[in-house]
Amino acid sequence: MKRLALILTCAVAAAAPADEEAPTAAAEVWNLGVDSYRAGDTTNALAILRPLMLSRTHGARAAEVVAKIEYDAAREPGSAEALKHLEEAAAAAQIALRATPDDPRANANFTRATDGLKSLRETKRVNDILAAAKGKSPESILQSGMREARKVLAETAAAGENETVDAAELVRKHDNLSSRVAKLADSWLPVKEAIAAAVTNQTEAAEISARVDAVRQKTADAAVKLEDMDDSARYGLAEAEQEFTDFFKMVAMPPTSIREDLLTQSNAWQDVAIECERPWQNEALDYTRAFRAKFPMWAREYEQQAAADTNKPPFTAEAQAEISDLSTRLEKLQIECVAEALPPKQEEAVEIIRRIIELMPDEKSGGQGGQNQQQNQQDKQDKQEKNDSDKDDSQNQDGQNDEQQQQQEEEKPDDGKEAGEEPQPDEKSQDEKEIEALLRKAQERNDEHEEDKKARARKARLPPNSRDW
Repeated sequence: MKRLALILTCAVAAAAPADEEAPTAAAEVWNLGVDSYRAGDTTNALAILRPLMLSRTHGARAAEVVAKIEYDAAREPGSAEALKHLEEAAAAAQIALRATPDDPRANANFTRATDGLKSLRETKRVNDILAAAKGKSPESILQSGMREARKVLAETAAAGENETVDAAELVRKHDNLSSRVAKLADSWLPVKEAIAAAVTNQTEAAEISARVDAVRQKTADAAVKLEDMDDSARYGLAEAEQEFTDFFKMVAMPPTSIREDLLTQSNAWQDVAIECERPWQNEALDYTRAFRAKFPMWAREYEQQAAADTNKPPFTAEAQAEISDLSTRLEKLQIECVAEALPPKQEEAVEIIRRIIELMPDEKSGGQGGQNQQQNQQDKQDKQEKNDSDKDDSQNQDGQNDEQQQQQEEEKPDDGKEAGEEPQPDEKSQDEKEIEALLRKAQERNDEHEEDKKARARKARLPPNSRDW
């Protein structure tokens, strides 16, 4: 009881003006804390001395002891809270230094406590990033990074060209873009760890690690330049987008490669503007080649998994053989389209890719073949509806009529005719709508994902006020 009374007395004295401090009570608390420290009872010593750190008469000395205890705790082997202890040591050493700024020992203690903080903070940050990415495949991380890099590049260009935005809004936009690019740089950390673990050749693993480190640094530099509103940031962003794309092609498995192939081949057919100075047709050819290179081994592994897991849909030898033939034909067709972009051949390439996707085992629906076709037909109807809805925004009243016609079409059998409407002139116009709807739906999903991230960011707790060290 006497000890508690002394601690409370000292706490009140420390909070009171200097001329009202009780020197005798502070001295007694100081002695009590030192005794606990010398006896090896650091827990009790901290409890006693912490309230004393703001005391005018004993605060500096109490802060020195607290800093020493926390610093020693941070250096203990295997300390799970080393960063927390070092933060506390630095805070206490700072109090002691402010009380005696000319004391060499106080300066040395503060320097020693803060020297390791940067490294520990970075280690904790990296560990937090890796923990958050746990369970995510490099394929999904790279695909998200590739698309985010492209969006940021487009928004950066738009921000630089818009001369009507006021200065405050322009700064806000660049700060937001800088934050997004910094997250892109961090996303390379789990990718590097996963790829390095998968590569058995140490030389190759070292080369990949060095390449990832280089692009991660360029991406981080681009984030800093964006914050400074430096136009040269786009060069680092462009390199980051290229690396995200190249690594994604490297690690993407056949189901993902072929779906990305459909998107890029559709863009080539529809003559969508090239992405980052790379024609869509060349990109589509890359995805086809990546698919062909990995498909045989992936198919064998899938068969083994399906044999062990009866819930997985089967993947017949006939389907695999047809996919192999189709992919060979697809690659030859795309090579011709790279040499000369011919819409009919590009349309044919799109249809081949669709057929390959239909033949691939559909684990989501639990079936193959007819079930895939039925699901794809439903997807086409959904995409058609979305396409007509989007046209409404740009075609006003004509678009509204299109939407009504589309709703009527969905309620009737798909016989190519509607009451009071001419038949479709050819299959190409219908396919064009389906491809455009596919692209719009993909963009819509990306936008929804971004809105979800922004919503979570708005709900996140703000960081505490940083100290001056």
